[in-house]
Amino acid sequence: MYLSTVKSGIKVFKWLRATLHSCLPDSLCYLCQQPAAAQVCRTCEHDCLYFNYPVVPANLLQWPPIKKGLTRGYYSSVYACGYYQWPLNQLVKQFKTGHPQLAQTLAEWFVRYAWSSEAPLPGCILPVPTSAWRFARRRYHQTLLLANAIGQKLSVPVYTDWASRGSLQRKQQLLGRQARLNNLTQAYTLSETSLPSRVAILDDVVTTGATAATLSKMLKAANPDIQIDLWAIAITPSKPDSAALVPGSIRKLRMKLPN
Repeated sequence: MYLSTVKSGIKVFKWLRATLHSCLPDSLCYLCQQPAAAQVCRTCEHDCLYFNYPVVPANLLQWPPIKKGLTRGYYSSVYACGYYQWPLNQLVKQFKTGHPQLAQTLAEWFVRYAWSSEAPLPGCILPVPTSAWRFARRRYHQTLLLANAIGQKLSVPVYTDWASRGSLQRKQQLLGRQARLNNLTQAYTLSETSLPSRVAILDDVVTTGATAATLSKMLKAANPDIQIDLWAIAITPSKPDSAALVPGSIRKLRMKLPN
């Protein structure tokens, strides 16, 4: 009697699960939570704010409000989709906290809204290394996933073992700008991997640019003739300017972007 009741309960459970699954959409937009064929629906993508080209140059290092807020390094260009604010910050946070599949969407947005087809392609992409502690916590290296997705779309190889990162000697929040740079220098170690003459350092978000400055200086010291670009999904401005941003729908028309 007991066994038959259990079997009947299992059948009912499976039927309910199948019925519920058939009623749910295949996927929901990560931003508006509405049914969507993509991870982010077209409406949300077009409503997102990206850098206002041509008011803001594709190479953000040529735009004073961005350049002034970055730590000086040996990179000659900076490419990013927009400010680190909603909704880009929401997507990046989700990407870093348990949603590695968002690498594909973020890579598509980088190629569509940040990268300039007139710029020279690097010989390789160098994802910013992560520490063993963060890798164990997330169980994936988010910057490497992003680099692989962008690399596939632009046909640029990704170098995974170009550098490694240990634990920081002191907490960055407690340090001044120069002390932060010294702390980061102690945290990173370059490998002896042979690099192309032009490379792109990739990070998900650029805040002060201290990490990129440290890594670019180390690369330049080891390879004096190397050319370095800095790529990111979003960047934190020193002084946000609403005129610097434009909705994706307008940016798409200006750049004649495909659907």
